[in-house]
Amino acid sequence: MQLDLFSDNRRTILLNDAGACLRRLDLEKAIAVYAGLLDDFPGDREIQRLQSSTGHWLDTLARFRVSPLGRERLHELWLRLEDDTPPLLADGILHMLIVELEKLPTPELIYRPPRFHIGVMMLSAGRYAEAEQWFAKALGGGIEMRARFFAWRGDALTLGGDNARARKSYLAAFLEGPHYVDIESLESHTIRELHFSLESEYGDEAGDDSVSWLPVWGWLHGEFSLSMDEITRDRNAFRDFIEKAEGAGNITLPRLWFECLRYGEFLRTLNRDDSELVRVRRRMREICGFMFDRYMAKLKGQ
Repeated sequence: MQLDLFSDNRRTILLNDAGACLRRLDLEKAIAVYAGLLDDFPGDREIQRLQSSTGHWLDTLARFRVSPLGRERLHELWLRLEDDTPPLLADGILHMLIVELEKLPTPELIYRPPRFHIGVMMLSAGRYAEAEQWFAKALGGGIEMRARFFAWRGDALTLGGDNARARKSYLAAFLEGPHYVDIESLESHTIRELHFSLESEYGDEAGDDSVSWLPVWGWLHGEFSLSMDEITRDRNAFRDFIEKAEGAGNITLPRLWFECLRYGEFLRTLNRDDSELVRVRRRMREICGFMFDRYMAKLKGQ
């Protein structure tokens, strides 16, 4: 009975064995297993495809290993990881890329758009805590396109179950560079739904700036919080910052509205100043009446 069971499951058992070989990049052994399977199951298209793809990668890796795998060669190898690469083989190559990147100086600062970064690879490998640490290192090390890395850090925290810190990271992404954030690829269903609701209610007026309004919209819906630290340290300096930024034209209207919101909430909750609050709210209404109406409705509902 046991022999019959093995015979019946032979294909599955040997495919699993070959898959383990793929994951540890023992490709010659995997090819040998596939060859044996094709002797027993001639014409099996799945096995033929696996054998062909494995043979292709055996040749590719042999060529790459002729010389040291610097960042450019690793990037080239990453680009060859196409969608039709067998998943277990892709896992093995991903692990190899991570190991090789870790050997290089400041791997956290090695980035090629759109997604070649060790943190992204850690995300793909399901190593969320490590991914978050690499994104944090990149941000601390002066990586460019910071908004993209804040968003990825938010993804890592979301997948790791730390939603509170994830929201802070997503907020930072939308404040620093909203147009660098790919909303549809975010791991947070809540943030994607937040954007959908914003576009549904304000989409025509917001146009291409809908993502830029997410910090405001997120606060209105209770997803984002407002930091008051800068204002508490020096209220006058913060007020001057807003006025100078607006006067120089180097701040977007959604970001200006958000900073006015922070200042207004500071004046309402921490350092009551009715005359200044009236002035700030008047400016908020001038910038965007739609958001101002929802802001006042939120306050009335508290």
